[in-house]
Amino acid sequence: MKILFISSGYKGIYEWFESCIQKELKIIGQDVEFFPVEKEMSDFQSLIAKFNPDIALTLVGFYLPADMLRYLKQRGVKTAVWLTEDPYYMDLTSSLAKDFDYVFTIDSAALEYYQKNGHQKAYHLSLATDSHLFAPKQAGEKYQSDICLVGYPYPDRIRCIQLLAHYTPFHIQVVGPWKHLLRKFRRYQNISINYDWVDPSIVANYYNGAKIVLNTHRPANQRHNENKLGIVGKSINNRTFDVAACAAFQLIEFKEDLPTHFIEQKEIVSFRSEEELIEKAKYYLQAEEERRGIAKRGRERVEKEHTFFHRVEEMVSIINDGESI
Repeated sequence: MKILFISSGYKGIYEWFESCIQKELKIIGQDVEFFPVEKEMSDFQSLIAKFNPDIALTLVGFYLPADMLRYLKQRGVKTAVWLTEDPYYMDLTSSLAKDFDYVFTIDSAALEYYQKNGHQKAYHLSLATDSHLFAPKQAGEKYQSDICLVGYPYPDRIRCIQLLAHYTPFHIQVVGPWKHLLRKFRRYQNISINYDWVDPSIVANYYNGAKIVLNTHRPANQRHNENKLGIVGKSINNRTFDVAACAAFQLIEFKEDLPTHFIEQKEIVSFRSEEELIEKAKYYLQAEEERRGIAKRGRERVEKEHTFFHRVEEMVSIINDGESI
């Protein structure tokens, strides 16, 4: 199959996603051409005339110009979007999804909405990881911690870090855009903050250096969300797979879809309340052998089912089946 892969227009982690997906599409034998969404319409038309794709794929879809989408339809090129920000921008994706032949969403609650509203080819497809980049390795001293959190400082995450700092003596490492919170956390001697954007290859060092990686999800009611529909996400984030791929132990905020990806208490450990977070952090920091065993089995699960190779293989299979009907 000839696949025209159009960039999302987002930088940072999305450039890494797109690199992983392109690589795996080629590995499974697809003919792939990449098109940066910011390029001119004339460049777009020239590439399509030369490449003659069977399908055009993009992530998110917010920056894909309407005239490009119309041109694809005029040329008879099928279109697919992987909605990797669901359900936090459902105000946009609820209408955007109708413009694509295939819709892949990372969230099962969002999937229920698309299917209920008549999209015939909407599917749940979680994000994944690169188990070669995110892999077990020896991390240097600067990456060592008892508890590590990588990510944006949503209110729930700030609250979790405050609780852990207050009720435990453990060394907590926070990585992400937390610079404006330095003063707030100054009184806690057991917290260190790296407030720069960190490349995935370096993030893997922090995961490998932590005894526990704390993993929470973006709140459904976060003020920057565009989700007036009020859809509450059910699915786990891509960080879940990255951490597990490092054979790093994680305490993850429970989501309904977690048991469909990992076996709880055997491959991953979740918490459902602040009290349970504190209790389990204290327990697993002492239970080293048990902690390492769970983390090892989490890595094994990722290698079997949760890499980008698995995801693109599933996506291509769905599209091929859909086109043969």
